Amino acid sequence: MRKRIIQRKPPRLHHIDYRVNDIENAQIAEKAAMCGLTKGDYSRRCALCHEPKLHLTDSEIEAYNQLADARGDMVHVRNALKGKTQEQIRCYFDDDDFMRQWVRAITRVIAQWDEILNKMRD
Repeated sequence: MRKRIIQRKPPRLHHIDYRVNDIENAQIAEKAAMCGLTKGDYSRRCALCHEPKLHLTDSEIEAYNQLADARGDMVHVRNALKGKTQEQIRCYFDDDDFMRQWVRAITRVIAQWDEILNKMRD
């Protein structure tokens, strides 16, 4: 079994101070919390021209999960038709029962996408 070689970052030996007023301090604290960082880490990243990324909100996470589910539904549709000849696919779409089920399934996926888009807009 191989040993992992852990590359350690050089220690932070220098200290930089800066002063802010109460409003600026509150803004920095709020933005740092939104990114899941401490005020020091947030300030360091901003000073080094990094753009700290915001964590997703609960509604964004839910929308993302719904989008993943909708993608899964589309993969199922693709897999159902994959490997079929054009003649077989044409026979499927000529069948009334199949077409009703198909339209219901696609309508559900489209409604899911609309719901996701509406959540993202809010």
